[in-house]
Amino acid sequence: MLVALAETLLPEGGAIEPGSRSIELPAQFEAYLGRMAPRPRRTLRLMLSAFGLSSVATRHGLPFHRLPPKARVTYLHACETSRIRQRREALVALKALLLMLFCSDDRVTPLLGYDGRPRKRVEHDPGYLDLAVERPAGPLAGRARVVVVGSGAGGSVVARELARAGHEVVVLEEGPYFNRRDFQGPLPERLRRLYRDGGLTFTLGTPVISLPLGRGVGGSTLINSGTCFRTPAAVLAAWRRDAGLALPEADLEDAFADVESSLHVAAVGADIIGANGEALERGRLALGLSGGPIRRNAHGCHGSGVCAFGCPLDAKLGMHLTYLPEAVAAGARLLVGARVDRVIVEGGRAVGVRGWVADPETGRRLHPLELRADAVVLAAGAVHTPDLLLRNRLANPSGQVGRNFRVHPGLGVLAFFDHDLHAWRGVMQSSEVDARLEDGILLEATYPPPGAGYSAGGLGEVGLELKNALARYPQSAACGLIVSDTGAGRVRALPGGPAMFYSVGPADTRRLLEGMALAAEVFLAAGASEVHTMLPGLPAIRRREDLSWITEGRWRAAHLKLSAYHPMGTCRMGADARASVVDEFGHAHDMPGLFVADASVLPGSTHVNPQITIMALATRIGRRLAAELA
Repeated sequence: MLVALAETLLPEGGAIEPGSRSIELPAQFEAYLGRMAPRPRRTLRLMLSAFGLSSVATRHGLPFHRLPPKARVTYLHACETSRIRQRREALVALKALLLMLFCSDDRVTPLLGYDGRPRKRVEHDPGYLDLAVERPAGPLAGRARVVVVGSGAGGSVVARELARAGHEVVVLEEGPYFNRRDFQGPLPERLRRLYRDGGLTFTLGTPVISLPLGRGVGGSTLINSGTCFRTPAAVLAAWRRDAGLALPEADLEDAFADVESSLHVAAVGADIIGANGEALERGRLALGLSGGPIRRNAHGCHGSGVCAFGCPLDAKLGMHLTYLPEAVAAGARLLVGARVDRVIVEGGRAVGVRGWVADPETGRRLHPLELRADAVVLAAGAVHTPDLLLRNRLANPSGQVGRNFRVHPGLGVLAFFDHDLHAWRGVMQSSEVDARLEDGILLEATYPPPGAGYSAGGLGEVGLELKNALARYPQSAACGLIVSDTGAGRVRALPGGPAMFYSVGPADTRRLLEGMALAAEVFLAAGASEVHTMLPGLPAIRRREDLSWITEGRWRAAHLKLSAYHPMGTCRMGADARASVVDEFGHAHDMPGLFVADASVLPGSTHVNPQITIMALATRIGRRLAAELA
């Protein structure tokens, strides 16, 4: 089945001569599966088997691998526009991984024009920063003033605030520690190592949405694009009104300023914005739309364009380079391979955690772990924090744990120009258009490396047509967009792990299509010859008059190829204990000693990338807890 699919998608010949057979793509895929953890490996095998048999129920009446070559091409085209979304979604996922492996092969990459060089020449290399982490060699038992579960944008901030105040802090991280030595090599390997389940985390609903999560010291700050927006004033006003939160402006201003100073937040410079950002800026200015270069947490960036796969120069300032080193320098301990399963409760109070010292790469349990503490801070993210609370039946008298799950559903638009751009040279996420932000629509120029993301998996072509499109990579530009959810999903604790349920409603579907049309209009204004929307069966947009094809009303949520990167809201903060999980300082309403400090506390959608919002709220949580413990 794998051989048949790979050779049908990527045959020999065409604009790029090597095909699946000559680079042994099925063998590469199989070897890649063998290096994956058991859960994502099972998922991919099941997906392959189901797709291979899906053609039996059609007029073809045969498994895919037994179809004649022409019938295979016909069937793949039919899947791209099929009303049965499972066929479309399975093909998109398998196609994306095969394309990533194909484009990352040393025999193919030069033919795409990709050389991996940064936008700006590296004159000085500051060298490696090694963070002092501990990996227990045996059973672990002990005590600390505070245990923090998770080392991402929330947990790292709380740990630094507590350690600076003189409190004994232990940070527990389930994943491994990575540094620049690990941010090299083929993209598929970096995806497999840096992302939870090798990037195969997704929501269940209509449509299935890819929801990648970082797994390692620093959490998703390892693999995000570094975009740093302050929470819009209108959003904060709504949270104060609807959730009864105080959120004093002076406190927030101080927290935001501290975070931005610690992370060297600044707008992307003209020297590294790259052709992709320049194209969006050109179109934005031609249409008179508001926006501009994105503000990012970076220092010494040279525009390598691989932010989502670990920064090869330590220029993107994730938690492993900023807050965690400062926390450790102030006395905090950071343990890797530490998985927490239980929150210990005695006398109605959280007094510690139990779990396992595990292999950080495979997750295999090695030794028991138990740490006692005066306070427990959960910061495992908007998926795994509610999963832990639900499994422990804690902090949920309101019934809100796991609910109010928002993700900022998003999609990509790909444009082709009549000249080379080499859009991968420059900051991966560089420029934004916020003219429709009040309507919940935000455009961000985002160009992943060739073969990654929507720049490959969303293309509707197969066979030689697909290879011809890949050969045009140097002439392409890409834009991502997100919408602020009006609906919400739910995280549930199931036997095999947390499951994320989320479906896109009609209002958000309409806004996604409006955002897609806006992105296409911006690219046309920038001089693009054609724009690909990834809508099944829709031809390329070449004129502004064609934009109505996108918004004409025939498209439904199931037609959209979506991804999301901003899970939030599953343990929301609020003044009313009947409608929220924690107060505005992260303290669980019904459980002394238990705190939450991550994206799950956000009481609603942030409208923008939430990293700085999470960190500002975590700053307030850490400072208040430090004062209470004192």
